[in-house]
Amino acid sequence: MIAVKLKGGALYVSIIISILVSIILSLFILIAYFNLKSVQSQASLSQLQLSLESGFEIAKSEYFSLLNEGSWQKMSYNNDSVIVRKTPWGCFTLIDVKAKNTHFKIQQTGLFGCNAFRDTALMIADQNRPVSLAGKIKFNGYCYLPQAGVQSAYIEGTTFSDLNSVREYIKPSPSYIPSLDPTYLKDIEFIQNQLNTYSDSLLSFIPDNLNQSFKHKTTVIQQGSILLSNVKLSNNIKLIAANSITVENNCELNNVLLIARKIIFKTKFKGNVHVIAKDSIITEDNCEFNYPSSFCVYSNAAIKTENPNIRGIFFGKECKFKGGLLAANDKLELSKMMIKVNSKFELIGNLYSSNYAEVQGNLYGSIFCQTLLLQTPSGIYENHLLNCNINPKKYNTHLVVPDWFLQKEKKYVCAQWF
Repeated sequence: MIAVKLKGGALYVSIIISILVSIILSLFILIAYFNLKSVQSQASLSQLQLSLESGFEIAKSEYFSLLNEGSWQKMSYNNDSVIVRKTPWGCFTLIDVKAKNTHFKIQQTGLFGCNAFRDTALMIADQNRPVSLAGKIKFNGYCYLPQAGVQSAYIEGTTFSDLNSVREYIKPSPSYIPSLDPTYLKDIEFIQNQLNTYSDSLLSFIPDNLNQSFKHKTTVIQQGSILLSNVKLSNNIKLIAANSITVENNCELNNVLLIARKIIFKTKFKGNVHVIAKDSIITEDNCEFNYPSSFCVYSNAAIKTENPNIRGIFFGKECKFKGGLLAANDKLELSKMMIKVNSKFELIGNLYSSNYAEVQGNLYGSIFCQTLLLQTPSGIYENHLLNCNINPKKYNTHLVVPDWFLQKEKKYVCAQWF
């Protein structure tokens, strides 16, 4: 067999090799290009994460207010921009931050407060009267009580004889309990009376089932009075009533915000809610509020009557609450505030009343009130404690509570990320 020699064979081989080398080099260049883009993209995203954190620091600063939110702010050190939303969500503070650049847009929302007090169990104002104890009393933290001291009392067939067991925890109380942050109260007043045109979106009816993400605008339902029955509502939802909101026990509420003059929870309700009321919050028996829930009763409108009513938060029998309870008066307010509980009440969190508070049950947190007021079937007693166990240390390690107090620099801690 005679072999046929192909003319220009070497040239063909050279061309094929050149094409292969070109393809391989192009692949290397393409891989290098995409690798560079990936590195740049990752760096851009990492930088945007830092800008997002900066947005939270802006919200936490003392210079931020509800009036300057809603516009994109360009970062001074790069091309990133952030937009910050900060608003009361019950007693806690909701902070939502969006960050964007040429390639990415990210968002994060959290519910913020402060770390729980480790050593403060109870603080009342010194009114030069002793505190009387009856029933089973146990302290596991400092109790700031009047310099007149403590004494035994006989209430509802019980007394307290072991005064030495509580003396080691007693410290002298101040003339006034710690002041509330006026900016915090102004924000509460703002959200009670005005809608936020930037972040709120009105809905004309109450849906049976709605889970509104915090990445979108707040769904707002506004009516004269609201009755919630057999509904399932979660997260970024705000219900506003000029008069009252009544919540049946067949409702499933998770992180929703209720705003009204008066709010009522029916027997055996269970959920996670945040409530702001001007007059009162009432829970019937066997209600349970999961962490982090919060109740706030506040109004700066003066009531011009000769016998102003006592307003506040009133719990039925055997209720459980995890979060923050606040009943506060403006300085010009004529009516009195009250937080009423009972002997089988359980609190994991903090309680603050600018006037009266009933201290009974198992209280795993810190209690602040101007005056103790005890109501029993046989009478009403001032500066009396009956059947209470106050232990701020049991859950304080991981417990975040509302940050109410006036201080130079607030240290925000996240209670829940969404």
